[in-house]
Amino acid sequence: MSMSRLVLAPYDPERDRDVRELFEGYLYKDHQLRFIGVAKERMVCHLEKTLDQPGIQAICLRDEGKPEGMIALQDLPWMSKHFGLRMYAVRHLPASSDNPLVRPRLLRYVMEELPDVDFLDCRVAVDDVNSAHALEICGFRYVGSEIYMGRQLEPMDPPEPHPDFDIAPRSRSERRQVLDIGTETHVNNRFVYDPIIRTRAAKSLYGRLVENCFDHEHFNVLVARARGSVQGFINSKVNQAFSNAVGRVCGSLSFIGVRPGTRNRGIGVALNERALYEMAGKGATYAAVRTLAVNYAALATCYRTGFKVTSSSLHFHRWIQRPARTYKPVEQAVDQDAVTMAGRAHR
Repeated sequence: MSMSRLVLAPYDPERDRDVRELFEGYLYKDHQLRFIGVAKERMVCHLEKTLDQPGIQAICLRDEGKPEGMIALQDLPWMSKHFGLRMYAVRHLPASSDNPLVRPRLLRYVMEELPDVDFLDCRVAVDDVNSAHALEICGFRYVGSEIYMGRQLEPMDPPEPHPDFDIAPRSRSERRQVLDIGTETHVNNRFVYDPIIRTRAAKSLYGRLVENCFDHEHFNVLVARARGSVQGFINSKVNQAFSNAVGRVCGSLSFIGVRPGTRNRGIGVALNERALYEMAGKGATYAAVRTLAVNYAALATCYRTGFKVTSSSLHFHRWIQRPARTYKPVEQAVDQDAVTMAGRAHR
């Protein structure tokens, strides 16, 4: 392959229909699809349609007209406001071959030619070594690994009540307690492991994520009450758009939190079981969950409620120095000295 023949252009759904070949050739999530029970052809169609959705920027790389690779970015507006940077997630980075020129070329195009991008967040399958190498070449920082788990659902009997606590939908008056637990328990996240982010901003992130769930009716928020107060919570939802695309009703457990002083008493397992029961009652036949590989307590709880590992991913961050900022930092979220040092180190 000659670099002089490579042509970059924004994705056009009419012109670039052949980019589906890149999704068809991506093998690293095939086991997960088989476990869920989703035909790869349906998933490819779903991924292809997402490229033309609002908030997505996709760039195709061609060699003499043939698609060699693609990068798709999704803007992260509320996270941008939280951290004071223009943040984007790299949703897709497939290539037609293992050629080491393709993925770095796409990444460098984004970093050098798209002035609105300050920060890139990227997940790649743990066995997608070529993508991981490309990210390292382009100065991305590894910030942790994630485990994806799933289980099949079928109609089930309601869980047995527990003598020490009661599980029910949260009330409006319990919102503050739920947010406090979310902020207190989710202290280990990929932003905590990024040295450029101030600890206070990173630790407040999950409180904000949990708060966002209250504003969307498709989230189901359950709480465990004991001694007159909330001791734990769980957020779950049925993913309707994804379900329509793949032909079966799929749900997910989004966030769970239990007060440190009441852990190891079965609250986490009971919350999982009740959320799965209610999800199955809405017609879901599959449930998924994702957590950091170092979150051993959450992994143990998922194993105890029937989940199995379906895949794993590596998580990377990349900071890019820009002369202007669209958003003002929240609570001095970003350590600007560290940003400057990182920018120099990545040149």
